[in-house]
Amino acid sequence: MKAVCEELVWCPADPKSAAPVTYSRSITLVLTHDCPWHCGYCGFRSDQEGLISEAEIDRVITVAVQGGAREVLMISGERPGSMPHIAQELARRGYPDFWGMAESVAERCRRVGLFPHGNFGRMTEGELRRLRPAFVSMGMMLVSVWDEPKMAPEKKAVGRIAGIEAAGRAKIPFTSGILVGWGESQPSRLRSLRVLAELHATYGHLQEILIQRYVPNGGSRWPASPGPTLAEYREMVLAWREWAPGVAIQIPPNLEPSWESLLPWLDDLGGISWARDEVNPARPWAQWEQYEKACARAGRKLIERLPVYASHQSAEWLDPNWGRAVRDFYERAAA
Repeated sequence: MKAVCEELVWCPADPKSAAPVTYSRSITLVLTHDCPWHCGYCGFRSDQEGLISEAEIDRVITVAVQGGAREVLMISGERPGSMPHIAQELARRGYPDFWGMAESVAERCRRVGLFPHGNFGRMTEGELRRLRPAFVSMGMMLVSVWDEPKMAPEKKAVGRIAGIEAAGRAKIPFTSGILVGWGESQPSRLRSLRVLAELHATYGHLQEILIQRYVPNGGSRWPASPGPTLAEYREMVLAWREWAPGVAIQIPPNLEPSWESLLPWLDDLGGISWARDEVNPARPWAQWEQYEKACARAGRKLIERLPVYASHQSAEWLDPNWGRAVRDFYERAAA
């Protein structure tokens, strides 16, 4: 066994193996796929789809409640309100702007006991502060500190870093992370993680980071490259534990073929849903019981969390709209 562990640079005797693995029971609500950017890796965006209908919003919320979801992951293209046809549709439907629509939909979720997590790309500090009362948490991937030359300006590292800093100043519980397997190097992965750790050291707002495998979709123009080896994953995990202790590491299991081998090291499996993955529709989740059994084989228990972690449930991080409901959940979980 020792020889195997040395070969893989991976050994299940790590102290993290005794801690629970968390997940969020979620459903995704896409406000629009329309986006002004044309990033090569993206298979999500569209040009003229328009906004989700009010009837479809109601349907997704009903399905979420009936399916036992707690999290509604609310997403869109980046800055869709800047597109003239979206601006016209927002006005026609009585919304002051795209953020007004996001606030309204989040409030509809809150009224039925759901917890909305928003990911709308880069936002200004003012926009983030405006949405803070409506969302229990928010997020935006850094992706990488290495800028692919054809990447849209808003997706370059300097803009993503500015957006993550803005969320820290706005005191929003935040999720970020890096994308792997699209041609990046291991040094660039580590540098990207180091940048995230430095941001967290300044603001304290990162509750988790993703190390997320790139999966090309129908509209993606970048081919996939080999993802990290187990040894490279181990190097990233150990570095992150040193740089940002206490901030969870999420590796989505429907995107990472080696996720079960990573169980001795990761903290979280992310959102798990019976509905489809709207960003990666070709990669459905397995049944929840399969993840539970895999965790048990690794000597760990799979437990549910909210989209806001217990680490960020204080009044410093949560608007009064959310404090009591979040504390009630974690008090019941600890009982």
